[in-house]
Amino acid sequence: MKKKVLLVDDNELNITILLNTLGDDIYDISVALSGAEALEAIEDELPDLIVLDICMDGISGIDVCKKVKNEKRTEHIPIIFLTAAHDALKDMANEAGADDFMGKPVEGAMLRSKIKKLLYKNRT
Repeated sequence: MKKKVLLVDDNELNITILLNTLGDDIYDISVALSGAEALEAIEDELPDLIVLDICMDGISGIDVCKKVKNEKRTEHIPIIFLTAAHDALKDMANEAGADDFMGKPVEGAMLRSKIKKLLYKNRT
């Protein structure tokens, strides 16, 4: 069974790049174009991992992360933050409960490696 990965970014071009980077043969990928859509998607079907943009209109990635990490049902879901702001928001991401952090533009091999590590970290 494929692991479920939720991609969240309010820029459709960034989503397209992420989809092309990850492909659809390894993961069951779903997409949200806002923080509000992300929260709905998480509620409807729990993902195994979330790749989340920090800076979005409306509900920010930081707020989505805090909500996910503060609920018993979802606190276990790993979150990788993506942002063009790089280190400026890294502390906020860590405080919100991020499991990892990457700057944009995304380096595909690194993102795939981080996802694999977080999805399978509990395997022996």
